[in-house]
Amino acid sequence: MQNVTRFEQHRAVLEQHVHRTVTDPDTRQVMLEHISAMGAAMHAESTDTDAALRLHNVRRRSPLRRFVLGVVEGAA
Repeated sequence: MQNVTRFEQHRAVLEQHVHRTVTDPDTRQVMLEHISAMGAAMHAESTDTDAALRLHNVRRRSPLRRFVLGVVEGAA
């Protein structure tokens, strides 16, 4: 989540820079759409990662799963 927060801070600065410096409205809109798409991709990646970690933690807590993982990790 810390990376998402930092990403959002940098994204806001980039959007402000585009608003201040790009004079052509069409170019400005295209650039802002790309920035928005980057943000959406970052949030989707963060959501997917969080879901995968939650699923991993649930699976790891299962008593049978812990036993099997313990045996596998002990053999390694």
